[in-house]
Order: sequence, then structure tokens, then C-alpha cells
Amino acid sequence: MKLRLAVIGSGIKARQYIETWIQRQDLEIVAVADLSEGALQAVKDLAEIQRKPCPSLYGDWVAMLEDLTAEGVASPLDAVYISSPHAFHAEQAVSALKAKVDVLLEKPMVMTVDEARQIITAREASGKELVVAYQGGLSPLVHQLARDVAQKTYGELVSINGTIWEEWATKYRNHWKQVSKISGGGFMFDTGAHLMNTVSMICGAEFKTISALMDHRDYPVDAVTAAVGRLDNGTLFTLHASGETIPVCQSRIELFFSEAIVRICAWGRWVEIERPGKAIERKEQESANNLMDIFNRVRAGELENPSPAEQGLKMATLWDAIKASAAAGGAPVNCD
Repeated sequence: MKLRLAVIGSGIKARQYIETWIQRQDLEIVAVADLSEGALQAVKDLAEIQRKPCPSLYGDWVAMLEDLTAEGVASPLDAVYISSPHAFHAEQAVSALKAKVDVLLEKPMVMTVDEARQIITAREASGKELVVAYQGGLSPLVHQLARDVAQKTYGELVSINGTIWEEWATKYRNHWKQVSKISGGGFMFDTGAHLMNTVSMICGAEFKTISALMDHRDYPVDAVTAAVGRLDNGTLFTLHASGETIPVCQSRIELFFSEAIVRICAWGRWVEIERPGKAIERKEQESANNLMDIFNRVRAGELENPSPAEQGLKMATLWDAIKASAAAGGAPVNCD
């Protein structure tokens, strides 16, 4: 039976997925909602190019959900993919869960800890699934490294250093990503969310304290953020996000163990293991282009959710602490 999918938000990332999903035999994109007529026209054009039926197009996501989940509707909706600006994630995800549909939600999951808790409550009440679409969160390499940390495969974890960089500030000038009420932050919360999420998944402990500083670099939101902190097991970590650099988007997370150094990218595309006297071992995998396959397996109960709302809560807790510390001029803040 085909998965009946609706899409909320049809920006660049969503249209990349729609272009692939519209060709699949195991799902049907029944509707797309976006405030922008231009974005909806782009979906229509894409369907015509692919010679596929165009989904129903809505300028109002609330009306779309109501139409597709109304009592007695002939072909009920199964799931929704949410790819809207960050400020709308919580309301849209909670509404979809209350409408009894599964949710595939773009990163970052929410803007605050309170919103994360609202989503968890709605998911528990609905009995439906919510998967957060972090490539790193869905990466087997990331999950394997998390297990290695827990099992002390490389000895004791001494410290963690994470860095992510992109020509973000100029690329997104005058974009909603640089409007704090909609985006929830600047570079650290946008691209840097991948860094924070992957570190929080692999570190094997809760964040205890953090001290952070931000620099807007004459942009409306932070372009550069530097943070240092301690996990509750005593491990020290640093996080550095530079959104004003050369035209490239890269990251590197380094874990310093007593018996090895392990490096992994924030998207979980590769991992390198360096041991004394041995050649560096490198493993690579395709980034999570199999997003829909993973989502379907989670929905079917064939796979434990690799990127659940609880992980989104953990990341939101870290982000709230970073913001609080930066607002206090770098004063240490407890992560709770």
C-alpha cells in the first residue's frame, strides 16, 4: 500500500526531496502547502517535468491538514513532511500528531526546550511516530561511534572538539534564516545544529555546564559562535561554528580517547580512526538520501527510531544553554 504523504513548506530542500519522492512507486505526494505562490508553482513545474500528477497545492497548511484528515475522508493521510522555517516546526508537528499522522520533521526540531516537550507530549498521546531529519542522526556511522564511546572501544573519552564552517552569512543575507524571530538563531542554530546534534548523540553523557560567546559580524544574527563546556561525567568539550568563511560547508568532530583519536563529520558521511603506529582507518557512506526508507521502516516497526523527539529535546537543552550564556557575556550556565 502506498504511503500517502503531504508536505508543509516547499523551499529548496523540500523540492529536492519532492523531485525524488514523486518518482517512487511506494508513496504518493497528495498535497503540498506553502505561503509562497512561487514555491507552489515550482512544485507544479517539477511535476510537469517529471510527467507525474501534480499534488494538490495549498497556501494554508492548516486547511490542508483539515481536508486530508477529516473524519470520513476516503483516502486518509498517512504522514507529513515538515520543511518550514524553524519557528513553525512545533505548532505544525503538534497539529499533525493530533491529526493522527506520522511526522518527518526537518532540523532543528524546535527552537526551545518547552517546544520539544510539547512535541513529546503530543506524540505520546497520538501513538504516532516522529523522526527528525538530521543526516547525522540517521547515520549508522554516528550510531556506531556512540556505541563505541559507551563500550570504551577506544579507551576513556578524554575530550571532544567540534568545528563547523560555511559561507553562510553572505549566502543567506536577507533570507528568513537571518530573521531571529523566525529562525531562532543564526549560523550556530542553522548549519551548526548538525554539529550540536551529532556531538550530543555520540558523547555518551549529558551536558552539565557551558560557556559561550557569539559574534554577529554586522549581520542580524550570530555568524560566529564559540562554546566550551563539561559533560556530567567530567569530559570537556568545545564547539566552534564559523558562518563567515570561504565558499564551502564542512565540519569535523574530533574525539580524543586514551587509546585513539576518532574524527567524524557532523553529517555522518565519514569517520577516521587514528591509533598509535597504525595507518589511519577511514570509513565512508552516502549521506542520508535514504531518508524516506528509514522513515518508512520506523513507521512499520522494523527499525527503532534513530532520531526521535527525545534527541531533539537534548539538542534544544544545549541550545538554550548556549543562548543564555552568550546573553550573559559568556558566564557559565547549567544545562538543565
